[in-house]
Amino acid sequence: YLLMAWKAPKLVDPEKDRDPYALEVLSALLDGNDAARFPKRLVRGEKIAQSAGAGYDATLRGETQFMLAGQPAAGRTVVELEVALRAEIKRIQDDGVTEEELKRVKTQTIAAQVYKRDSLMAQAMEIGQAEAVGVHWRDLDRLLEKIRSVTAEEVQAVAQKYFGDDTLTVAVLDPQPLDAAPKRKP
Repeated sequence: YLLMAWKAPKLVDPEKDRDPYALEVLSALLDGNDAARFPKRLVRGEKIAQSAGAGYDATLRGETQFMLAGQPAAGRTVVELEVALRAEIKRIQDDGVTEEELKRVKTQTIAAQVYKRDSLMAQAMEIGQAEAVGVHWRDLDRLLEKIRSVTAEEVQAVAQKYFGDDTLTVAVLDPQPLDAAPKRKP
C-alpha cells in the first residue's frame, strides 16, 4: 500500500483564501467518483492500481496535507503506482483540467452538500466541525459559493505550486506473509 502526502494550506480566511478551495476541487477531480481520473485511468484503464484515491480537508485543526494513496493491482509494484500517481498530477500541472471535469466536480460537490442536509445528524456534525476549526456555521453556504467559483486555471496553479518533492512524505506499507501454521501461545 502506498501513501503520498504533501504539506498543503488550510483554510484560514474563508473570504480571502483561494488555494484551499482549488485543492478541494483537485481532490475531487482525481478521486470524486467512478468518472474521476484515478478510477477511470489507473484502476479500470491501465490497471496499475487495485484502488487509488486522493484526499484533502481544508478545515482540519492541525497541519493539513493533500494525500494520494493506493494499492497496486496484481502483478504491479508500488513503484509503478507511485509513478502513475505522479503522472496524473503532472498531467494537470502541464495540461490543466477540462471545463467538463470542473463542471462535473462542482455539481457533485454541491449535490453532496444538499443531500447531507437531509440528515439532522449530518447538519449537526457539519456545524460542530466548522465551529471547532474557527469557521462560523453561517459561512458554510459561502464556502460552497467559493468552490463554485474555482477556475480551471486555479486548479492547475495549485497542482504546480504544492506538489514538489520538498514537501512530500511517502510511506509504503508492506504486509508480512501469514504463517501457514498457527503459533502456539506460551
